[in-house]
Formats: sequence, structure tokens, C-alpha cells
Amino acid sequence: MTKDHDWITFHRVQFTEEIDGAGSPLPGPDGAQIWRFAPSSKINEDGLWSNHGDIWGGFALYSSEAEARAVFDDPHAHLPYMDRATSSWHALVVPYAHRGGVHWRDEVEEDSAIRVAPADPKGPLLVFTSAGYDNPGPDDLPRIKAFISGIVDVVDYYRTLPGNLRADVFAGAGIDGRDGCTLTLWQDDKSMMTSAYKTGVHNEQMERHQAETLFDRSSFSRGRVVASKGDWDGTDPISELAQRA
Repeated sequence: MTKDHDWITFHRVQFTEEIDGAGSPLPGPDGAQIWRFAPSSKINEDGLWSNHGDIWGGFALYSSEAEARAVFDDPHAHLPYMDRATSSWHALVVPYAHRGGVHWRDEVEEDSAIRVAPADPKGPLLVFTSAGYDNPGPDDLPRIKAFISGIVDVVDYYRTLPGNLRADVFAGAGIDGRDGCTLTLWQDDKSMMTSAYKTGVHNEQMERHQAETLFDRSSFSRGRVVASKGDWDGTDPISELAQRA
């Protein structure tokens, strides 16, 4: 497999207490080119994302396998708050598809935020999606709230599907002003494509966006899990997948 592509580590951490991240992002690994890490998002009474929680998740992007593996192998050495964790799940991921506009660095990038592998390396499927707004103001609040409500409905729907291993949304705008991400893990590609684009709640939300423009930009990224460890809701979902085979 060629090495001329980016590498990703994903981290989901459950802490001993809730952490308020509003305007106070938790730092990522020193070598990461992109670091997105935010609470597992809940909706406040005002219809907007909460910026606090005891479960946080997200990903880091690296230009080399060695950098990514160093963080995956020893997350405690690279994430200083791991000593406050009650449980965690970590994955090493090769990205093979990325498309769309996203604000993950200092500016919005179109189709270029992630350098993907030239060929799909195959393996367990992990998907990141994102959405964002250009200079949102008070007039944008109704569509922002509608989108947030729809995202929660999509994640709740995915979690009911036998082909979905895990799903969550980690909203970043209230943390550091940059786009967050929704993450989903799937038992196979067909399950993801059918659930996201053929039928169901996500497809309905996409049709609603076409009619109402719920956000200004969006992206999707797909990757293959090379290695995983720890637990997410009590088990390693990749080990679960192996047991199904």
C-alpha cells in the first residue's frame, strides 16, 4: 500500500465528570495537522448544541503512518487528559474518500482537507460527515436549529440498524468555531449506502436540505479501520464485527 496519503486516529473518551468545552478546546497530539474533538452532542433547551458532556470524541490527521501509530499505540502520552478517563476507544484509520467543503483548519477547504489513499484498502468502514455555516447570524437560527434536530434524528435512526456498529455526533462550532463531525461505523459498505442514501431518515434530511438549504457547506470522508482498541459502550465494535463473520 502506498504511503502517499494522510492517516487518521479516532478517539472516543468517557471522562469521570462532565467537561464544559465552550470556547475551551481540549488539546490534541502535537503532530496532528487537524484535530477535531468535542462532546458527544446534546441539544439545549434553546435548540442549539450543548458544549459540555462526559463523553468526547473526534479525530486527528497526520501526514505519516509513523505519527499516527505513535498516538494510537500510546494515547496517554499524547492526550494529557487521559488520566481522567473511565473508558476509551481508539482507532487507526486510512482515509480513501473525501469530498466537500469543511472548516477544519484556518479556512474552508474544498475537496482537499484530507489526502486520501489512491485505492480503497478495504476493511471495516468508518465515515465522517460535517456541515457548517458562512458567517451565521440571528436570521440563520431557525435553519440551524432545524438541522441540529435532524442530525439527532439521523444518529438515533442509525443506531437502530443492524448494519450500524456505532454512531455519534461531535459538534465543534461552540468549542473552537470550526466544523464538528458525525461519525458512523458500519459492518459493510452496502449497509452504509442503503441506510444513508437509499431510504430512511438521512435520505429524508438530504431531501429537506435540497428544499430549504439547512446548511452552507458539507463534507463526507470515508476510511478503513486498520487497528482498534479499548471499548465504546462496553466493547470494541471492530471486535464485534469480527465475531459476526
